[in-house]
Amino acid sequence: MLTPTARTSPTLWSHMRLCSLRAALSINPDVDSWVLHSPRAWLGTAFHRLMAGAPGDSSEAASLWDGAIAKILADASRHRLDARFANPERWPGYYLVRQRAIASAVGKGGGGSGVRRRGSPGSSPPAGGSERLLTARSGRLAGRPDQFDSSAVTEYKSTLPDPVRADAASIVDGYWRQLRLYAVLIGEMGSWPATARVVAASGQVLEQPVDRPACEAEADAAISGLDAMNQALSTGCDSAALASPGQVACGQCPYMAICPAFWSWCEANPWPELLEPAARGTLLSIDPGMDGDLYAVNVSLIGRYGVGGDQSLALRKSVHGDLTGLASGSQLRVVFANLRPDGRLRADASTCVFSEAEIPELRCGSV
Repeated sequence: MLTPTARTSPTLWSHMRLCSLRAALSINPDVDSWVLHSPRAWLGTAFHRLMAGAPGDSSEAASLWDGAIAKILADASRHRLDARFANPERWPGYYLVRQRAIASAVGKGGGGSGVRRRGSPGSSPPAGGSERLLTARSGRLAGRPDQFDSSAVTEYKSTLPDPVRADAASIVDGYWRQLRLYAVLIGEMGSWPATARVVAASGQVLEQPVDRPACEAEADAAISGLDAMNQALSTGCDSAALASPGQVACGQCPYMAICPAFWSWCEANPWPELLEPAARGTLLSIDPGMDGDLYAVNVSLIGRYGVGGDQSLALRKSVHGDLTGLASGSQLRVVFANLRPDGRLRADASTCVFSEAEIPELRCGSV
């Protein structure tokens, strides 16, 4: 059941700007078991915790990093999809981010990134902090800034997007929108920060002055979006009515496996360009592998990825789960696949395959 929520946050607002259904799914704890989380995001989480710990030397920083990673792995081991990422050494860029994060944290402890700037004239400095829960707009806006003090609000990222990426500008714009809301949260404490910064583990820094009218407007939009989503949810509308399917909203949506609007959009637009391909199809047969872990599912897919005829996806029980008990004719959903040069799909470590029989129905309503 998707239900209204009392407050919004920078993260919820980032989902809501793309799709209200995506936002509603993001705040439902039951949905989490259907989401494959990203090791790249986990590296950012570890970096946040390391910077908040303010280690005095590289040995202490390494210990804080390893402790943060151990907690992430413990949580992942209890998640039916995330357990596949049990070895952090195989995460993209793990050692590079670790090295850079440790260096950045030690540099911060020595004053390397702890730049102090004056706040607004005549303002009293708020108490600083790391990941403190702050609220504003009568409690309807909440968030945990990575770091803030009397001069600046800082968001830590494991990496910054490569400028050549087509979506690099929109990603960075999302960072600034997030920081605008954090500035409002801090400002309601009594003093607005003068500067907003994005700091990467590499030492790269993006910085711009805090524009109070722009921040207030961002908060107004976030609250309006919350009201609109809550009103729709409280009426018990069809979940698809909340959705805004399209290339941008659906391209990397973590909820596409269970989203009815996404699959309807795919069927209505048989040639959508997806950054990470997804497809529905019928299970034809299963070929067991030689090692007891590897197996192949032979499927007939619909839409653009089924044009080449029946396909075989090589899967591993330890990564993709055990589908060998499914009967021929079962309907499957494949998400986050890779595209081979011949136009057929290939499963990798991030690919998820589900039986449609297990997909939950999404219903809206008030509690």
